[in-house]
Amino acid sequence: MLRLVVAFLPWIIFAALGDRHFLAALFLALVAAAVTTMRQIMRRSLKILDSVTLAFFVFIAIGLVGFDWMLLASYMTILVNFTLTAIAWGSLLVGTPFTIQYAREQVAPELWRTRLFLRINQYISAVWGVAFFLSGLISVYRHATGDSSFVSQYAWVLLSLGAALVTVYFPDWYRARLSNQVLGRGGNPSHTPGNSDDPGQ
Repeated sequence: MLRLVVAFLPWIIFAALGDRHFLAALFLALVAAAVTTMRQIMRRSLKILDSVTLAFFVFIAIGLVGFDWMLLASYMTILVNFTLTAIAWGSLLVGTPFTIQYAREQVAPELWRTRLFLRINQYISAVWGVAFFLSGLISVYRHATGDSSFVSQYAWVLLSLGAALVTVYFPDWYRARLSNQVLGRGGNPSHTPGNSDDPGQ
């Protein structure tokens, strides 16, 4: 989970500082994304989320500073949320849920290709995808209506916390559920479909 938090750090920095210190937040997010991505390149473990994050902030920085595309700033929250949505659902479509790249760093290599490991990360990535998509819809609503209420402004925090809780607790719950199903059929819980010893995320 900690590695996933680090991956989200550029987005968190920008979300926390962007309203009042836009350019400073953009610069800090860009630096954080660059440092994380360079470390992954050096370790030969480049990840989807981190690489797209760096590309996003580089594009925004070049567009604003180099070409004065101020529309990027005006629609920034929408761009952020739907870029994250695209990362989550795009990674699922290509068969590599973005969370699985972080989960692999916490389990033995022989578990990487088990069905349970993949399935758990598919569910978790999908939950993040829903959270990002709902945050994007809220951003569109705020932009269209001018709503600046506390609830609409920080709904993304609650959605992200919900997804984070799923990331932490879902793997154990899902494994226990499958084990109970196997026991209910009179089977051996150690033979849960997809390898029940797999910790998932």
